[in-house]
Amino acid sequence: MAALDRPPGRQHFLVHGSIIIIAVSLGLMSWFIAKPLSTRLHETEPGQRVTITATPNIDISLDADSSVTVSNTDPPRMELLRGNAYFDVRGDGAGKLQLKVGTTYIRDTGTRFSVSKSSTGGSVAVASGEVEIQVEMGTYLVGAHETADFDGVRVTGQKVIPDSAIAPWRRGA
Repeated sequence: MAALDRPPGRQHFLVHGSIIIIAVSLGLMSWFIAKPLSTRLHETEPGQRVTITATPNIDISLDADSSVTVSNTDPPRMELLRGNAYFDVRGDGAGKLQLKVGTTYIRDTGTRFSVSKSSTGGSVAVASGEVEIQVEMGTYLVGAHETADFDGVRVTGQKVIPDSAIAPWRRGA
């Protein structure tokens, strides 16, 4: 009966105080443990070309008037906003590149490939390895020395191409 002798306000104070202390503790723990998400924007002006190191295992060459974003997540998330880009993925970076182009997602499996973005979708050309292209109709594999066009719904025009057709702008063509 001693519990009934306590005023109800004190019990409510203890319960609510405990809840607040737990919530603040959890909030502080998540603040210190969580790594904040940041995204870097890399872009070129007309007439300018540049190669950047996105991660220790992923280099990106940007054609003139192109832009790409790179997040600090693992695996890194990238988005080609405009223009043309050539991706060189090596070593431990294989299988870790996730690229968004419009509504299409491209994932590498240890490769070198180029991507072009257009108003209706884009195209990919693979120099070595292979990439997965995920569109509304499903997932498609494009292998070495192949190119394919995509529009967010389907992949079309998959065909074999010579090395010279893969990112010709990198050679000054």
